[in-house]
This record gives sequence, C-alpha cells and structure tokens, in this order.
Amino acid sequence: MRTALALRTSIVTVALAGALLIPAAGSAFAAPASAAAQTVAVQTVAARTDAASDNDRYEGEPVYIGEGLVAVLRNKAEGPEAWIRAVGPGWKPGDTYMVRVVAKLDRTLPRDTANGLSLELTKAATAHPVLVVTAKNGSTTSYPLPAGQAGTDCRVGPKGQPMGAGVRAELYVTENGPKAVLFSSGDDRAWATLDRTHPALPDSEGIIARIVNPGSATPVFEWKTQGGHSGTGRTPFPAFPQGCKPSYEFTGAEPVVKPAAPTPAAAKPQTVGQTTVVPKGPVAAGAELPVAAVAAAGDTGKAATWAGGVGLMAAFGALGASVHLRRRRDSQG
Repeated sequence: MRTALALRTSIVTVALAGALLIPAAGSAFAAPASAAAQTVAVQTVAARTDAASDNDRYEGEPVYIGEGLVAVLRNKAEGPEAWIRAVGPGWKPGDTYMVRVVAKLDRTLPRDTANGLSLELTKAATAHPVLVVTAKNGSTTSYPLPAGQAGTDCRVGPKGQPMGAGVRAELYVTENGPKAVLFSSGDDRAWATLDRTHPALPDSEGIIARIVNPGSATPVFEWKTQGGHSGTGRTPFPAFPQGCKPSYEFTGAEPVVKPAAPTPAAAKPQTVGQTTVVPKGPVAAGAELPVAAVAAAGDTGKAATWAGGVGLMAAFGALGASVHLRRRRDSQG
C-alpha cells in the first residue's frame, strides 16, 4: 500500500512539474522564430529605404523626347543633368522611367546622340539650363531643366581641330582637367576620349594623339596621323576661365620641345675695292681728294665712279704726254 501511494504521488508531482514547464518551454522555442521574423522585417525596410535613396539620386522630371526615349531632367547638388533612358514608343507620363540609360549630359559632357537624335545641354553654367533635342528631320525642341544655382563653370569648348587622315578632335577644359574627344569623318559618335588620367592613345591605334602637360594650367594637344600632316601637329587647349577652381592642383608645365629656328648666317662685311690712282702728269695734283671725300661721305658707288674717272683721265694724260714727247724727239732729230 505504501509503495502504491508513493508511486501515485510521484506521478502527480511529475505531471504538475510538466504542466508548469510546458509554457516556459514554448516561449523559449518561440523566441528565436519571433526574433528572426523581426530581423527579416528590419532588413526588408532597410533594403526598401536604400532602394528609395538610390532612386532619389536618379529621379527627376521625365519628358518624352521621341524615338522611344525619355530625358530625366535634374538640377540639384550635382549640377544640371539629363539622363536619357530607353522606355519604348508607348511611354506616357506616369509610367516608370527608371530603365536602361543610353546617354547622360552634364556640364562636362554637354553633347551626345541617341537613336538618331542630337542632344545638347545648353546654358549649362547658368541657373536655367535647357536641353535642346534635334530630330532627324532637323527640327529642334527645347526642354528647360528645373531651376538651379549658377556656378563658376570651368568648362570651355569645344575647340575643333582637324588632325588629317579623316580624324578630328574636339578639345575641352573642365574642372577635372583637359579633355580631347576624337571622331572619324562623318561620324557623330566619338571613338576615343583622352583626359588627365588617360592622356594618350595606345600604340595599337596606329596614330599619335596625346595631351602634353595634362596636369598644368596650359595643356597642349599633340597629334600625328598617317597620311595626314607631314610632321607633328600641336595646338593649345582652351584657357581655363577666370575664377575657375579645378578639382586638382596644377602642376608645373613641362616645356614643349620645338625645333629651333635656323640661325641666319652672319653677314660678311661688304668691302668696296677702292683703287687709289696717282696719275702722273697734268692731273696728278688733287687726284686723291675727290675719292677720299666721296668715300668719307659713305657713298662707295660714287667713290668707285670718281676713281674710274680719274684713272681714265690719267690714262689719256699719259698718252697725250707720250705723243708730245715723240713729236719733240722727231723734230729735234
């Protein structure tokens, strides 16, 4: 009897303990799941916030410019920008425009082409920039950007430079330094761009095109093309505007070596031969005086003429004296 009673008491005790422990155990096992759910929720909100923040950088005023393209116009801390995105011909206001980018225009690169349209960001240094779109038929449409603040624009250009062999360059200076954009004849799409960090074409291109002194305040564009100029061409980039503050410190310009101009041969002193004729006979007196006087006056041509005249007179005088002497001898003989 005592054994049976003790057994029943133990069973009841275990049952009561189990009943008390089950809620605590359930809470303990449920806690990780709840924390994990909360973590996922926080990460999802953070991801959405990051995505919204990323979109804020590229969102703007979308306008349809034709040929299945939208220009997203911005003018914030980054300055005026026009992001050209491919949306398809059926796009209408209110549709999404955060799709593939085909071109971007700003103060440093204000011109481009896309789907046959010519695009230019004009008045980029002012508070009221405008995107001008030229269609294939030559018609133009202007799209004002949101108003912003005018800044000290370092950008100047383009300066056109033919290079020969069907190649041309457009030269700019920007807040990031000099820039040379290379084009082939009849093609509006650039095939190479040189700047301060990549100032020269590789040798594999077959032509020479480089920026000399790219970090200085006076960079120079240098080129040589096959079938073009017989020598190396050089031209300075446009000058940086007054008050422009580039994003880097100017370095000292390295001298551009130019062929030295040939030194003209030293002029040899011109000497006029002056023959002093001292005639004998009637013209001996005063024969040298006219020659010396004329030479002292600096007219060597007249001096030579006087000398020649005096010599001729001396010759005739000598001949006359000789004839006179011969006749006298004959008369005496």
